[in-house]
Amino acid sequence: MRTSGMLGLAALAVGIMALDATAQMGGAVRGGVRGAAVGQMVGGDSAAKAGAVVGATRGAMDKENAARAQYQTTPAYTNAAHSNFNQTPPEVLVPPGTAGSAGKGGETVINKDGKGVIGVTYPDDWKQKVGDHYVAATSKDGQAWAVVATMDGVKDKQAGIDKIKEGLQKSLNDIKYDDQTTTGKGALMITGTGKTKKAGVEVVFAAGVLEAGPGQLAGAVFVVDNNVDEFYKDTVRYICATIRLANDLAKTK
Repeated sequence: MRTSGMLGLAALAVGIMALDATAQMGGAVRGGVRGAAVGQMVGGDSAAKAGAVVGATRGAMDKENAARAQYQTTPAYTNAAHSNFNQTPPEVLVPPGTAGSAGKGGETVINKDGKGVIGVTYPDDWKQKVGDHYVAATSKDGQAWAVVATMDGVKDKQAGIDKIKEGLQKSLNDIKYDDQTTTGKGALMITGTGKTKKAGVEVVFAAGVLEAGPGQLAGAVFVVDNNVDEFYKDTVRYICATIRLANDLAKTK
């Protein structure tokens, strides 16, 4: 058990070092979920993903699921406070209490004027909620939450970030923001930490605003318990890798 644990820690350390090397932007080094989102977030007119890229991230996510299941048997996990986003999801880009349920698995596409604007694929065991302009999902354990949504009535990406911040402030206390940054693919990103308002659980978050198509902005937000931050980074990377924008959706009709 000790040898296995040492190997696991060594692998985790290597992963963190590699992620930090690619996530040093805007004067801040981001690891975990924050670094994964910044490193993988799409943007621009095209976000086509080769099958090999999504397949690789899926493989990493599957390994992460096994590592997280093992971690959840440890005292460090069982003695920590945890969120239940299935019961109290963040109020970011989602009107509270208005969504219906969506089927598990497969790509969900948000349409506007009869055309696909943005699509996303969540892990099969995440519980989805879908509205006219968004699809949100919560992990099976309730400790990770995500939403992808179209954003209307905002003039630019900075205004979109400001709107996301309003939602974060409704859901979290003690918010601390990392440096804002623009990814190499054109998404404007904010990341940081906070505490859930009702339970006071420490969380990390990452959010981006991107151009889903000409004149159409969209946002993606992730909120994850800090206690499992390092055990959800590959899952967040996978979700980001599956995001398809209007140009890609039009090609597959």
